[in-house]
Amino acid sequence: MRKVKILLLIVPVVIFMSCAGKKDKSDNEGKPQVEIPAGNSQGTGQGIMNTEKKPGFSNKFERGKKKRESIRDKFDQFGNMIERTENDYDQYGNVSHKNRYTYRYDDRQRLVEQWFYQYTPDDRPVYSNVNYIKYNDRDLKIENVFIGYDQNGNETNYAKNVYKHDALDNVIEDVTYNKDGMATYRINYTWKNKTLMGENFVYYDEKGNVKETKSLQYNEQGKVIKK
Repeated sequence: MRKVKILLLIVPVVIFMSCAGKKDKSDNEGKPQVEIPAGNSQGTGQGIMNTEKKPGFSNKFERGKKKRESIRDKFDQFGNMIERTENDYDQYGNVSHKNRYTYRYDDRQRLVEQWFYQYTPDDRPVYSNVNYIKYNDRDLKIENVFIGYDQNGNETNYAKNVYKHDALDNVIEDVTYNKDGMATYRINYTWKNKTLMGENFVYYDEKGNVKETKSLQYNEQGKVIKK
């Protein structure tokens, strides 16, 4: 009889606790499990974050899309591109720079000269550069001279790259020279048929002495296997 009384006392307590648990669960449904400071929907505790988009083009995708839409190309009778113009845009959708590229070809339709010009929105020069390219009888690029200019047309950069190729037309050497004809940088490439297997880098000081070397080796999938 005593055991029955104890059981009768326990059952109402269990029922009450179960109901209370259901009520608490119902009250908390839809509420975040982590308390967010008042007035800050981002939960950073650093004040309210402004998530409104800036006027115009607020991200790189939108600016890139607008830039692509601004491209205008011109071609010659052989289908070679001879000019391209495009605009860069800031985060507000305004033109930040105007760019212009021009291309010149030889009688074999090989690109031999490429200019780049950048201007402010009101057409004042910012800087420009040019690449002069030479080829061998197999139409392989053997030389590229790069010259950069400031807004006043003064030369600011110069580099000449000379290339060597193997019998399969792979580039096996690329040497960079300064305007004085001194080598500043050299890369040698190792190939297995048409697959790049290794690169050796040599850096020179202003006197032409080797100051640093570096090597990379790859497997046939292009993964670095040795540095």
